[in-house]
Amino acid sequence: MIHWRQKVLDLFQAPFSHLTLVSDPDQLLDDELIVSNLKELKLIKFQDRASFRFEYESQNKKPDQSVNLIVVSYSEDLGDLPYDLWSTAQKVELRKSWLFPELAAHVVRQLDTRTLDVLSGVTTEGNLSSERATIDYILRHIYGLAYDSVYSLTDCLLLIMRWHELKCDIPDLIRQYLIEFLDFRITDFPVQEWITSYHAFVQYLQQEWNGFVDGEFPESHVFWDPYVRSVIGMLFTEGVLSPVLIKKDSFPNIFFWGISYDTKRHKQDMIKGLQRQLETLLANANDRRTWIQIARLYGKAKCISLELQIEINDGALLAEMERKVETCFEQWLTEHYGALATLTDRNAPVMVHKAVEVLRLKVKDKIALIVCDGLSFVQWAQIEQALDNDFQCEVHGSYAWIPTLTSVSRQSIFSGEMPRFFYDSINTTAKEEKLWKTVWERNGVPSVYVSYERGLGQGAYERSNIATLTKSKTKVAGLIVDTIDQLTHHTIQGQLGMHVAIAVWLKQGYLQALLTDLIDQGFDVYLISDHGNKESKGVGRANDGNLPETRGERVRVYRDVVLRDQAAVQYSSKQWSGTGLPDDYHVLIAQSGEAFVREGEIVVSHGGASIEEVIVPFVHIKKR
Repeated sequence: MIHWRQKVLDLFQAPFSHLTLVSDPDQLLDDELIVSNLKELKLIKFQDRASFRFEYESQNKKPDQSVNLIVVSYSEDLGDLPYDLWSTAQKVELRKSWLFPELAAHVVRQLDTRTLDVLSGVTTEGNLSSERATIDYILRHIYGLAYDSVYSLTDCLLLIMRWHELKCDIPDLIRQYLIEFLDFRITDFPVQEWITSYHAFVQYLQQEWNGFVDGEFPESHVFWDPYVRSVIGMLFTEGVLSPVLIKKDSFPNIFFWGISYDTKRHKQDMIKGLQRQLETLLANANDRRTWIQIARLYGKAKCISLELQIEINDGALLAEMERKVETCFEQWLTEHYGALATLTDRNAPVMVHKAVEVLRLKVKDKIALIVCDGLSFVQWAQIEQALDNDFQCEVHGSYAWIPTLTSVSRQSIFSGEMPRFFYDSINTTAKEEKLWKTVWERNGVPSVYVSYERGLGQGAYERSNIATLTKSKTKVAGLIVDTIDQLTHHTIQGQLGMHVAIAVWLKQGYLQALLTDLIDQGFDVYLISDHGNKESKGVGRANDGNLPETRGERVRVYRDVVLRDQAAVQYSSKQWSGTGLPDDYHVLIAQSGEAFVREGEIVVSHGGASIEEVIVPFVHIKKR
């Protein structure tokens, strides 16, 4: 069977048309592997007319090069596009339904690309054109869920554990079908809540485990089932479930992972478990979602490692894994980063400048976006622990702009644009408020209902100091908490010193109080970071006078590509391609773990392209 991506790529073969219009309501071209294979073509999304026209004209009128353009519309009717394009272009229509015509079209249209990947590798048999037959086939053969074999609580728990392990976005239609089926079979438990909320399911397992240990491991309990025990053990190893602290060491050895009488050993075991997961993921890390998983797991492992360094002064726990992750990430980033900028995902912004687009689709009366400047997944793991008792966090990831500078990546969040579109302010954040209000006005929210605040997170929390909370008419709020970034630039003890300082800050409760007040006032609250940070060692200061436009500890920016390339010869560095950046914005970044500072000096900084700087949290936060 021809893979679905190849069927799509077959429509874009040389000789290329100078201009191709694509109707893509199913967003098949929002796939980084397809986009990466269309490097000879320039893709432009038709969403906002003004931005589109600017991008189209800038690409179409370059006298020194011939550009073959693909203009992608999410509309089913290409007649919505400007007539001067429509009248001369080649036209292509993409639909998921013609990729898998034997299945119910309205179900297939809701499937994500990971599910399509599995579908491409199997052969369908029989009549599957009805909605019920298609859903049944997908549940059994694609998701691997023998849902009609569920008769007991043990069966149900195993199936729901498998459900939450699925690495794909499951359509509501399929989710509801499964809920209705299981509700009929398992009547005494909140199956719907367990399926729709991973947090609720984990909370149930944690409560059951606590009672299981307190009851001295009763043999009738479901946790003795070897299959349940195997999955539960992984949840403890991953840090999803917390072990119960006991004073004695006489317990069934098969449950060692869920018992804690030696916290240091438990943390070391958690790091080993996370390293095993990272090894598995790295073996097949070929898409953006897998790298977000890796960033999150690595961040959690490094956070635990920092806790152990405080206790036992061992800084080498993750050194080899860090080198392997960074080497693999650099290779993947070089090949695929350029394909990310135009991609869309309904759950989280693929790149941070898509945050407004994602929030707009949430259709909530009041939305607050907290931009936690400089927050990496390492620090998020620490913050998530502090929030766990009072808040429920749905964690996703997003890609920052490179160079990972505040004026570049944070400004892209507030403008909703690639950096090339705010060329005149790329070295400052002074225009963020105006850009934030402008982008929401384009999306139908008058500026009088939009607020912007910066410099939050310092000192004692005072509700009266948060303008968003004192103005009742605010519908969209952008709030910058820059504590992490401030700590980054002032730490003298590396990330270990940051970890200690963040712990102090979290104990003061500023972030928790801000979240509580926003939620209590009716805001749907999201948190995002503009870039992360990286502990690095100095390789020597560059001696290039006043040539760079921007100097950072891990990045230098030049207006002239020749000057950039000359500087690259002088010291350990990497020339960055400039995806999405202004034409005369030429970037030189430090190698992973290195900085353009005095040789041997340890700093925590940003600007480069390490996984800790580039992949950042995007989190939906609710009260428990």
